[in-house]
Amino acid sequence: MEKIKLGPDHYRYVDELDPKGLEVTCKKFVVIGETEQCWYIVDEFHNNLFGGSQRESLLKQYRKRVLKDGGEHGRRFAYTDKALALRSYKQRKSWQMRHAQLALERAQAAIAYFGDTRTASAVPPDRLMVPCEYIQAMNWSEC
Repeated sequence: MEKIKLGPDHYRYVDELDPKGLEVTCKKFVVIGETEQCWYIVDEFHNNLFGGSQRESLLKQYRKRVLKDGGEHGRRFAYTDKALALRSYKQRKSWQMRHAQLALERAQAAIAYFGDTRTASAVPPDRLMVPCEYIQAMNWSEC
């Protein structure tokens, strides 16, 4: 029995660590329901995993809702076009790099000030300002 297609397939690029490097995969999502403005999608694995009378309730925990319109602009979980999905993946990775850089700079500033775990340090006061050029150079005028 062939399943009736309710809407367009959606795509999302994800990555996983592998002993050989970073494995980037394009995951395919299928539409399992819709409203006037949204599609409900699940990845192919879960779509093929469940069947029978309990299918709908079992899929509910895995489904994602995406808007039908506005897929070229803004953020969404998955896209109907692989090129847009790749652009979204690159934007997510760029965001992750910015946040990872800030976390690294914070850690380096603290270690530079207090020393690492092998260095004995006096207990500082309850509030202490640790200078950090990276943090000072951020755009604080928007705060």
